[in-house]
Amino acid sequence: MRSSRSLASRIVVYSWAAPTTMVGLIAGGLTLATGGRSRVREGALEFHGGFATWMARGLGFGAMTLGHVILGYDGWWLDVLRPHEQVHVRQAERWGIAFLPAYLVASVLAWGAGNHYYHDNWFERDARARSGEREGPGAT
Repeated sequence: MRSSRSLASRIVVYSWAAPTTMVGLIAGGLTLATGGRSRVREGALEFHGGFATWMARGLGFGAMTLGHVILGYDGWWLDVLRPHEQVHVRQAERWGIAFLPAYLVASVLAWGAGNHYYHDNWFERDARARSGEREGPGAT
């Protein structure tokens, strides 16, 4: 979390993103209950191992953000993908309760336009651009 934010503004931002974060906390609880681990990095709770690894393997991701919770396949993936996932944390802070529905709508719109539901999702393109990832063939 940016240190320049006041305590009051941080409370507002965390509260606004809380509905999405709650979904992440459920997954985080399942991760801890199944032998996973947690840590705090840059204002977000990161979980890996156990349920998070099972979910990452099943859905095919290295890391996924749900509000102020980031689920990762393992600690290495969390470290590598942190800049990208932190952009999603900021997106959840801006969009609040609408983040998950808006993300799904962006996927449907990309797919409906004949593009890739994930790679061409506006939120993913924004996260790649803001985290300094390159676009185009071979980019993830």
